[in-house]
Amino acid sequence: MTETEARTARLAWVKDDDPRWDADRERIFATVPEGVFRAEARTPGERLSSDWWRVEDGGRVVGYGWLDDVWGDAEILLAVEEAARGTGAGAFALARLEEEAAARGLNYVLNVVRDTHPDRTAVTEWFLAHGFTGTEDGRLRKRVGDRARDIGQHQAGRPGTSKAELPDQGHQARYAVERERAAARPRTDVEHPGGSDLGPGAEESGGYVDQEQHRF
Repeated sequence: MTETEARTARLAWVKDDDPRWDADRERIFATVPEGVFRAEARTPGERLSSDWWRVEDGGRVVGYGWLDDVWGDAEILLAVEEAARGTGAGAFALARLEEEAAARGLNYVLNVVRDTHPDRTAVTEWFLAHGFTGTEDGRLRKRVGDRARDIGQHQAGRPGTSKAELPDQGHQARYAVERERAAARPRTDVEHPGGSDLGPGAEESGGYVDQEQHRF
């Protein structure tokens, strides 16, 4: 077992049933370089939208994964604290987010690396190396609906090897309501030059992506 595999073997993926802005999020997002997300003041205890998970290493939170499936596929976000980057924590979170999306019967996970990201090229290459492909509108997309395909690091002994479980009936009912509400929302063809200035946890935004530019 390699050192990276040994480290990721002890990581835990923990659902945050009541996601709120707290000290752990403040600590981790403070280490994210400027330009990755919109700098936005958050109030301690502020309720955050959509679904969040914590990545824990020995009980310490070292990262977060975020997923919004309102638009039919899954827009995802992940953040890992500076000290844990390069240890496999990011790939662990990505693989788990793909499993969550596949378990819900979704077809794709999507991510956007903003033009203002200081390491845009390197991060884009990281996603490409994990099976994503670029689209004409700048999104990165990966198919996860076909379980016969490689999802994340689905090789033996690596994160993401567990069988995906379907969400409970309560969650499925909520997803159905959200999709119906999204379908009924009036849409506009007006574009938003310069991209979105939405930050992590922005209401129904997909984190830092512009929902008007990412309909599917």
